Amino acid sequence: MENFTVYNPVRLKFGPGTVDNVGQDLAEEGHQSVLILLGQGSARRSGLLDRIEAQLLKAGLSWEIFEGIRPNPIYEDADRAVQRAKAMKADALLAVGGGSVIDTAKAVAAGAYVEHSVWDFYAGEAAKPSKALPLYVVLTLAATGTEMNRATVLQNNATGQKRGWGNEHLFPKISYLDPLLTHTVPAHYTAYGVADLMAHTLEQYFSPDFSPLSDAFAAQVIREAMHWGYKAVRNGNDAEARQQVLWLSTVALNGTLIACKRRGDFGVHSVEHVLSALFDIAHGAGLSIVYPAWIRHFGPAFLPKLEALERACLPSMFEIPELASLLQNAGHEGSTIPFVNLLEAFFEAIGTPTRLSQMNLGPETHSIILEALVKHKATGNYFDIQEPDHRRILALMA
Repeated sequence: MENFTVYNPVRLKFGPGTVDNVGQDLAEEGHQSVLILLGQGSARRSGLLDRIEAQLLKAGLSWEIFEGIRPNPIYEDADRAVQRAKAMKADALLAVGGGSVIDTAKAVAAGAYVEHSVWDFYAGEAAKPSKALPLYVVLTLAATGTEMNRATVLQNNATGQKRGWGNEHLFPKISYLDPLLTHTVPAHYTAYGVADLMAHTLEQYFSPDFSPLSDAFAAQVIREAMHWGYKAVRNGNDAEARQQVLWLSTVALNGTLIACKRRGDFGVHSVEHVLSALFDIAHGAGLSIVYPAWIRHFGPAFLPKLEALERACLPSMFEIPELASLLQNAGHEGSTIPFVNLLEAFFEAIGTPTRLSQMNLGPETHSIILEALVKHKATGNYFDIQEPDHRRILALMA
């Protein structure tokens, strides 16, 4: 067992109607001027923004809106939001959306007290921030887990980089997880979110550090994600499925699964960041392409862990006839490696891609991808990925 520290100061309010506490909570915390960060229109269309603004008005707060954050968020939007926050003298940030909006808000929180671009944090060219604006989160998509951690990922299109960064000042102060807000998420984005939470779980599970309890937790998260994720994709109004997936996505990356370990591997994320930076594909879609290929390549190094996952997850697959049928018909390369066919069959069942060709990324893109993988040194913390590994993983993704 490794030495470890557990620290998570996020107050998380979970359940239907919890979003209606936002205005009162902000007022009770002493805030007066709030910058609201939004994505590309869903919060307006659903009426959620009106609902929140009514609360802020009732609580006597002033606010401005920064809107238009894209699914693969870019640092320039964060820099612009920083200038807005400074101009209005915001004393709090409210992120309303999914992981892209929250990750951008974390950058803004740190950037509000410095004069340089927020990208300098991600590039490792700036000192660690000593403080950040208080951040409040209304989550609308179950996926990244950023609502209960210190991490953030932004993209630099000029350099072709997508980088993660984290700091203890970036933990949200309060996160509101109202599962009713996720009922309008389309099936394909629900599926991408399920793939994302599963990838986070697997990245920590495949750490070779010895932590049987954490591994047991992780295996159960994967099992439950398959069961409830399938139900949520097939029926977006399944209230129980939506609640379960929302909580699973948070647990997947709030520190629960990494206790007793030094860190997760995150090599799959490193490879996927190249894909989304190059082609602007959804992060979860990229992860569902990369993960089966990565397992087929590195799987022989951790067969016992794969066998344990298969034992844990097979019952969940066979509880749903459609999943069982897909699994029985699975015959992809790598059938001697446990769990990978099961994982790929599940991804296919929920409609998230498992091959580059399904995203219209044919052979003509392979040299571009390989060049970027090598250039940006896409690798993991434990499983080193060099150019020959890049080549084989790319071939398995094709």
